[in-house]
Amino acid sequence: MKKHTSSRSGLLLMEIIIAILFFSVVSAICLQLFVKSHKLGQNTEELDMAVRQASSVAEILSQSKQPVNHLQEIYSYCDIDENGGSIYYNENFQSCTKDSSVYHLDVDASSADRRLTDYRITVYANNISKEIYSLEVTAYTPLVN
Repeated sequence: MKKHTSSRSGLLLMEIIIAILFFSVVSAICLQLFVKSHKLGQNTEELDMAVRQASSVAEILSQSKQPVNHLQEIYSYCDIDENGGSIYYNENFQSCTKDSSVYHLDVDASSADRRLTDYRITVYANNISKEIYSLEVTAYTPLVN
């Protein structure tokens, strides 16, 4: 009475190998999904902060009587004059020096006439020189008597 247990143990071993392979493939797919969702969340946060900063600068440019002076008061490390310039931000979108910046906001001014000024505000990521967000605004300057 000889029992053949080797064929059963070979089948069990094959089932275990297939189960491990299946779980390995599924875990690799799940890991990729987690990485993609994390990257998407970071990009969304970056875009949100860029929109906020560009909107703040646009509001100052369109509502202030002396927008350049007002921007220089708020953003102490900016390089802005009447024709435009840059504001520099760290990784938390706080104003910083050019050397330690991760992002920068460029303001380009063009005057159609002496009462209307068009501004193009663009936020860039320094590490890959990629445009994150862009905004155009026109400011009206009333005549001062």
